[in-house]
Amino acid sequence: MPTASASAREVAATHAQGETVLTGTPRRVAVFDLAALDILTTLGVEAVVGVPKGGGKATLPPPLWRYADTRYADVGTLFEPDAAALTALKPDLIVVGGRSARSFDKAKAIAPTIDLSVRGQGLARAAIENTRKLGSLFGVADRAESRVAAFEAQLSRLHAKAAHAGTGLVLFVTGRGAMVHAPGDRFGTAYDFIGIRAAVAPVAKRGTEPRPAPGTAEAAAAAQRGQAALAAALASEPDWLIVLDRAAATGKPPSPIAERLGAHPQIAASRSWKEGRVIYLDPKGWYLVGAGIDVLSRSAAATLKALEGVQP
Repeated sequence: MPTASASAREVAATHAQGETVLTGTPRRVAVFDLAALDILTTLGVEAVVGVPKGGGKATLPPPLWRYADTRYADVGTLFEPDAAALTALKPDLIVVGGRSARSFDKAKAIAPTIDLSVRGQGLARAAIENTRKLGSLFGVADRAESRVAAFEAQLSRLHAKAAHAGTGLVLFVTGRGAMVHAPGDRFGTAYDFIGIRAAVAPVAKRGTEPRPAPGTAEAAAAAQRGQAALAAALASEPDWLIVLDRAAATGKPPSPIAERLGAHPQIAASRSWKEGRVIYLDPKGWYLVGAGIDVLSRSAAATLKALEGVQP
C-alpha cells in the first residue's frame, strides 16, 4: 500500500519490482497493464492518457473499448512500450504488469513506473490489493474500499455455492483441442477463484521455456502427454467443466466453443458435458485482463449463475 513519506507531497508506492516515489496525485498516466486499466475505469479515475493499441478493440473486453478512441495516445503494445511515444506524452506515471513487466526498466527511464503484476497471491487477492493501491494513489480510497467490499461479498456467495458443487476441471481450449490446467498451471488459479475442488492434482509451477516447434518430435511428444492428461482427467468424471477459449480471446474462433467441445469425443462422453455442467470463463477477461476487479466481478456473477442453474 502507498505510504506517506517525509515530504507531505510525496507518496511511496510499493509494487512487484520495488518502490516508486510519486510527487502528488498522478494526472497523466500511461497504462500497459489491462488489469490496472480495468481498476482505474471502475474507480472513475480519468487520468489515463495513453494505452497500448497494438490490436485495437481486439485486445480489449467491451468495458474497455473506450480506450481504443483516438483521444488516448498509442504508446506501444502489451509487450513493448513505444519509447518515443511515451517520451512525447510526458506521463507522470507509467503502469506496467504481466506481459509488460519486463519493460519496467525501460519505462522508468522515462517516468515514474509501478509494476502491478500478480505475484503468486491469486487473481482475486491481486485485484483487491491493486484496487486499494490505486485508490490510495489517486485519492479515491473510499471508493476503492466500497468496491472491494462488494467484490469480497460476491466472492463469499460464490465460494459458499462452489463448496457444495463437487469437483471442477479447467480446460484451456486452443482451436479444436483442449488442454487440462491443474492448480499450479497458468489458469489453474480458476479453482481458487471459484472455490471449487480440483478434479486433478496440483502441479509444480511451470517454467517459461519456449514451446516445441510445430512438427518436431518434441511437439508430438508434448501433444501425446496432453491427450493422456485430458483422458485421465475426464475419466475421473469431474462434476464441472470450466472452459477458457483462447481463440475467442485473441482472434476469430473456428466455430462456437460449445460446438467444438461437443465434437470432441472424450469431452462429449463425459457426464459433466452430458448434464450441462459447464462454466465458460470470459475469454478476454481471463486471458488478456486477469486481475481486474470489474472483469473478475463479472466472472464471479456469471459463474454463480451457472452453478445455481444446474444442481449438483
